[in-house]
Amino acid sequence: MKIVIDARMLYWTGVGRYTRALLDNLAALDTTTEYFVLTRPADRKLWEPAAPNFRRVEVDINPYSLAEQMQLPRVIARLNPDLVHFTAANAPMLYKGPRVTTVHDLTLLQFDTSRGTGLKRQMRRFKRIPFKRVISKSVWASRVVMTPSQYVKDEVIRAFGVGPDRVRVTLLAADKNLAPAQPIGRLGAGDEFLLNVGNAFPYKNLALAIESMQVLAPTYPKLKLVLTCAPDYFRDELVALAKRLNLTDRIVFTGPVSDGELVSLYREATLYIYPSLAEGFGLQILEAMAAGCPVVASHTSSLPEIGGAAAEYFDPHSSERLAALVDHLLSSRQRLEAMQEAGRERAKHFSWRRTAEQTLAAYQEAARS
Repeated sequence: MKIVIDARMLYWTGVGRYTRALLDNLAALDTTTEYFVLTRPADRKLWEPAAPNFRRVEVDINPYSLAEQMQLPRVIARLNPDLVHFTAANAPMLYKGPRVTTVHDLTLLQFDTSRGTGLKRQMRRFKRIPFKRVISKSVWASRVVMTPSQYVKDEVIRAFGVGPDRVRVTLLAADKNLAPAQPIGRLGAGDEFLLNVGNAFPYKNLALAIESMQVLAPTYPKLKLVLTCAPDYFRDELVALAKRLNLTDRIVFTGPVSDGELVSLYREATLYIYPSLAEGFGLQILEAMAAGCPVVASHTSSLPEIGGAAAEYFDPHSSERLAALVDHLLSSRQRLEAMQEAGRERAKHFSWRRTAEQTLAAYQEAARS
């Protein structure tokens, strides 16, 4: 069997980590299938074939581009695969061959992530209309749809009316050896801090975390909140909010960090704060837990499904409730230590090898269809 895997999103945070882990574990599992892995030239350093039956095919086609819709189907057709795995739902609508698709979440349909103001923002909002058609086509054209959680499976079934027998939950995992710890020089020595990793899209609800710091400030004058979101329009809004609340010295915007720096942040943070309004999986929950960082998360979407009893949960619409939960945990070191141990055990229940095994089973099922 010849399979094409669309890995053009290797540079994305969550999808990229999922794709790299999937490729590495498939290489360890499957030595007979011929794999052609589509990557962008700019991402050459992000992945190297680990087995002779894996071949890199470089395509200078960015996700969510016109070329993705018009040129990518011809690239795939020349490879003549038996099956294509689109590792995210932004697949070309014109491709007619057998496929499986991973739908990580529906947040781009559920939440407005348009940047800017006025006409520019309205034009960007219009992009959600064709994207809904693209993801609907991806779901209906796929012989098997894979989702990272039961929550997303239920959302896909509800949104598109696809039969539940065609949707498979393939849970993700945390890398056991993400990277050697690397000091991050953007923090003061000995600072106690709360941590959030990822982008600053509005549905990430980071404004609530900042507002909770205003409630915590009188009791914990040295406590900081560390955010690793990259500089962009939404981060600028958060910077402005911190300034309005007189929290400029309490909110640390590190910018993007390396995997080694990320490991250090997880290990040194007092708590990982996950205030998102919706997540398809919440990979950072497991990464933090695996590193021994206690997690507090929204009681919404997939987060309780992934964190289980090892995390504590709060209402993502109330900064006071988040602050009260943080205050309760910071005043109970015994509880924090118990959460650290429970988190490490929870992370062990998830395995990238199992993800690859389930994915390989989906390939075989799709090939038989």
